[in-house]
Amino acid sequence: MNGWFLAAGALLAAAFFVHVFSGNRFYSAARPDAATAPSGAYEAWLMGRCGVQMISVDLFLCAAFLLLLGTSVLPRNFALELLLLLVFGGWCVFWLVSLLCEKAGGRHYLRLCHWALFLVLFGLVLGGMLG
Repeated sequence: MNGWFLAAGALLAAAFFVHVFSGNRFYSAARPDAATAPSGAYEAWLMGRCGVQMISVDLFLCAAFLLLLGTSVLPRNFALELLLLLVFGGWCVFWLVSLLCEKAGGRHYLRLCHWALFLVLFGLVLGGMLG
C-alpha cells in the first residue's frame, strides 16, 4: 500500500465528480446562442466544451491508475509514475502561465485555483515515488 498514491487517487476521484457535474453546469452557462453569436463564437465555445469533457477522461484515468498503484493492484512502475508526475506538474505550470498570459488579476488566481490542486497532486505523486 502506498498512502501517497491513495491520497492522490482519492483527491482526483473527487475532482472528477466535481468536474463532471459542477464544471459542466458552469461551462454550459457561458453557451452563446448559435444563431445570434458573432461568427465563430459558438464553434469556439463548442470546441472548449468538448475539451472540458476530454479533461474528465484524464481525471478519471489518472485517479484509477493512482488508486491501482496505491493498492498494489498494479505493480510499481517508474515510467507510469513519472508520467503522472509530469502531467500534474505540466498542468500546474500551464494553468499559471495561462493566467499570466491573460493578465488575470489576483482574484482569478484564487477563484480559478486548479493550479493548487495540480501542485498538491504533484507533491503527492512525488511523495509516493520517493516513499
